[in-house]
Amino acid sequence: MTPKDPGPAYCLNPACGKPIGRTIGSGRPRAYFSDACGRAYRKAREKSLTPDALAHQAFTGQVADELAQVITRLLQLAHTRQPLAALSLMRVAEADLEDLKAALIQQARDDRQRNADIAQCLGLPSEQLTRKYSTEAVRRRKESRPLRTRTRVRLPRQATPAPSPVPQTTPATRLPAHRRTPDGGGEMTTSRARAPDRHTHGPAAVLTRALAQLHYASGKSRRELATDVEVSASYVSRVLNGERCPSWKVARRLTLACGGDPAEVQPLWAAARGRIPSQRQSLPAALRGLHLAAARPHTDQIGLSTRLTEHTITGMLDGTALPSWEDVEELAHALHAEAQPLRPLWNAACAALSGPPPRTADPATKVTG
Repeated sequence: MTPKDPGPAYCLNPACGKPIGRTIGSGRPRAYFSDACGRAYRKAREKSLTPDALAHQAFTGQVADELAQVITRLLQLAHTRQPLAALSLMRVAEADLEDLKAALIQQARDDRQRNADIAQCLGLPSEQLTRKYSTEAVRRRKESRPLRTRTRVRLPRQATPAPSPVPQTTPATRLPAHRRTPDGGGEMTTSRARAPDRHTHGPAAVLTRALAQLHYASGKSRRELATDVEVSASYVSRVLNGERCPSWKVARRLTLACGGDPAEVQPLWAAARGRIPSQRQSLPAALRGLHLAAARPHTDQIGLSTRLTEHTITGMLDGTALPSWEDVEELAHALHAEAQPLRPLWNAACAALSGPPPRTADPATKVTG
């Protein structure tokens, strides 16, 4: 009886895949085109991740993503001068760092790295690494993380600093603490007092911070960015370090290469160059540029350091409301920038409404046209 034809077969090595000429007879059939294919296949199979290794990899990615969110929030708190909230959040960041360290150690073990090499990266003796970060200790830390994330600290609200008392020697010619109504009569209304801001940055520094934020968000290297902008990498470094103020052509290309909006950066560039912003530039775009330079803090964080409501801040940034000049000053100072370069844009916005500018102490006026 003639044996049945086994049919065509192909090499198990994915990099080869050539057909194998099998002969009918006894013995194990060939599975590889050559011995080299067999060695390559077995080596690749040894490097394939086990289910436990895949679980460790997923845990590492999860912790890294959550830590990145905590660090972003921590930076925002530091930039907006909220030290108590930042210190409380550091406890969360430190716990996340320990979880990430344990996860990376286990990931290195899954890749069959030696304990001595892992300990050298951490600057620890091998015995201490084995004792403190054993496989069982890493497993317990992984299983207890959900409980720790449910009991994370609640950030305290940063108290708004009280206005500085006016010394008795203040000359009588200074602005009084109260202002009268427009018709000169009626009750006296208290104007908002605001402590002087000592942490504002000049226009050049604000432009540098805005471009640096765009570069950071883009994820590109400075060399890649220089290629996109068609300038040297050293020039890009000087711009991002604040050593050079670029031309608008270069600043615009930098903004576009990083996925930013040139309309938000152009008012900052004009102020850094000492130029009066053009009428084509809008006040909301300039405020969004300051918001970008301050790492785009949330409106509730801005509200903690100002007397502006979240609704007012949102309206100022998206252009649905024309704010008073006092509101513009307060928002600019909260974003660590000088407000005076925005004055021409605010005047132009008021003139566009074909009416008199809103009074200093008035709340934001709705834009009707």
